[in-house]
Amino acid sequence: MTSSNIRRYDIDWLRVILFGLLIPFHVAIGVYWSTYGAEINPNIDEISDQENGAIFVEENNDYTTESVSLTSMILHWMHQWRLAALFMISGMGTAFAFKSRTWKLFLKERCQRLLIPMFFGAWTMGFIGSLILDPQSSDPIGSFLWGIIWRSLVFWIPIYGKLIALGHLWFLWNLFQYSLIMIPIFHYSSKYPDGDLVRFIRSFFSIPMSLGILLALPLILSITEIIFKPWFPGYIGVGYEWFWFFVFFAFGYICIIAKEQYYDFLANQRIVITVITLFSTMAFIWLRLQQHDSGIPYVDGGWLGNSIFHNKMTILACLIHSFHSWFWCLTIFSWGSKLLNKPSRHLSYLNQGVYPFYIVHMPLTYAGLRFSTYLGMKNYPAVISSTIFVVITCWIFFELVRRSRVTRFLFGIKEKKLMP
Repeated sequence: MTSSNIRRYDIDWLRVILFGLLIPFHVAIGVYWSTYGAEINPNIDEISDQENGAIFVEENNDYTTESVSLTSMILHWMHQWRLAALFMISGMGTAFAFKSRTWKLFLKERCQRLLIPMFFGAWTMGFIGSLILDPQSSDPIGSFLWGIIWRSLVFWIPIYGKLIALGHLWFLWNLFQYSLIMIPIFHYSSKYPDGDLVRFIRSFFSIPMSLGILLALPLILSITEIIFKPWFPGYIGVGYEWFWFFVFFAFGYICIIAKEQYYDFLANQRIVITVITLFSTMAFIWLRLQQHDSGIPYVDGGWLGNSIFHNKMTILACLIHSFHSWFWCLTIFSWGSKLLNKPSRHLSYLNQGVYPFYIVHMPLTYAGLRFSTYLGMKNYPAVISSTIFVVITCWIFFELVRRSRVTRFLFGIKEKKLMP
């Protein structure tokens, strides 16, 4: 087996860990940001009606994304690299997959493992989530059947389709689009492994002082922000985030195309990467505080609403944001390659659970928050108890669906021999 085909266990471990972080993250933003409404926020006491709840959320900074409390800042910090790293891992996985697949087989597998779980999850989990958020539905069967129709028709519409029809499953739709767009490049690189395109990709890793990875690639991310970020904020993978995550996906692919150079770089520059990441984190905290003080969405984007296209501060914001996210990804991958590149009899099992956990965790998050609210828990106890509830119920669900070929297919689990 050549070195280019040796399995990287660190990528699998990081995929499991980063998807696992979705659960406490989504629970926490329901508690500290009221993302899913005041009715299931354990921190908000009795609210007589939705209007008063909306006023409460608007006027109490601790329950909005604008908060600069420690917990809210940690959540903002996590959001900057967590999804970016996942899209990079998806790009890496694509590079490995194309080594042994034709473009037609790859496209078929992408449809099976992305679109089918996405639609099935939107139809079922989207419906269950809506029932938990609004248990007063008078015709649940009719709502379910109608939901299948309208979710299937509007899922592709930017913002509305993702927010209403797909919800948290927008990640799968973005990933399918990126894969589809990149198929010609995947195919060409696979057909001509020593061609001009592959040599160009690898050239980023041969620039002196590692400036290709340390400077050129994050500058490409920054340019993406400079072009798209003024127009609309990034939200659930739309706006500037659609293009930004696309670049991360492509960078993940690039890193595996230049696999030996990439991992040599991580091993040799691990400390340098970590130090730069710490400084970029301080810059990001400063930027987030500037957004809070000025009311201009330097981190989130869409500052045309503030009658600004670009100025020195917005350009600096794009640079800080992209460099901060890029270096956190490098830090995660560099330390992951050192500490996690080890086989484990548990890894295959955990990897199979990624999609089922991801697909079902959102309605279970609503249920966990509602349960914590009922018990009168607040703050960290509410986050911890809800997270435990979601993990246990997701695990039970996974144990059920992994035992049938039909449910494995619907939830995107690869066909493998079942563990006893």
